[in-house]
Amino acid sequence: MDPVEQPALKTVPTALLRKRRQLNKERVEKAIAKRIQDKKRAGKAKAPFKRAEYFINEGYKTDMNDKRMSRLKHKVVKVPEAVKILFLIRIANIPGPMPQKVRKILQSLRLTDINNAVLVQHSENMIGKIKIIEPYITWGYPSLRSIHNLIFKYGYGEVDGVKSALSSNVIIENKFSAHGLLCLEDVVKQIFEAGPHFEMLVKFMYPFKLTPPKGGFRRVAQPFSKNGAWGNRAEKINTLIRKML
Repeated sequence: MDPVEQPALKTVPTALLRKRRQLNKERVEKAIAKRIQDKKRAGKAKAPFKRAEYFINEGYKTDMNDKRMSRLKHKVVKVPEAVKILFLIRIANIPGPMPQKVRKILQSLRLTDINNAVLVQHSENMIGKIKIIEPYITWGYPSLRSIHNLIFKYGYGEVDGVKSALSSNVIIENKFSAHGLLCLEDVVKQIFEAGPHFEMLVKFMYPFKLTPPKGGFRRVAQPFSKNGAWGNRAEKINTLIRKML
């Protein structure tokens, strides 16, 4: 029996193979170039169109902010001498751009987030800062009971680099026994009396993250003295604290 002849394999000319290879290379290069161009276009996306009225309105708000800041510098803030501790709560932003000086003070006091709150020591320097940031905060004189509730319910400190709830006296004893502080009650007393370890304790604790009052803050652009939200509430700050715990 004669062997079956195998069909000859089709050959592709070398010139054609080179042409195909070159075309494939060009396609890949074009695809890469297009991807790079698309990324550049995405990065240079046009800002949304803003009408002239927007810039006029923003300029008006900036001017009003500057005038308000100028008035606040000369405002007289009277705080009873017996008051040692102040409680500051960050409220909603007021309309218009925030002045840079206000932003820096809020950052230094750790009041960058809405409903954040901190305990600070009463001093002329602190009152000067409060006058500048007052339209962005509400503040007053916390009672011993308010400070106790704040620390026991919302107190957090940094323990071994980790944010930890102050739920145990062991944390205080391990951290501050060398300073004579053995329990949370010692911390409350030290802060309320603005004792020698006040600054150390405040730096150890995180800002209080309170829950917003029912219905939120109303009339945030108006001072508390005119039934608004911002400004000095004096002893009435304790009523607000109870609503936010």
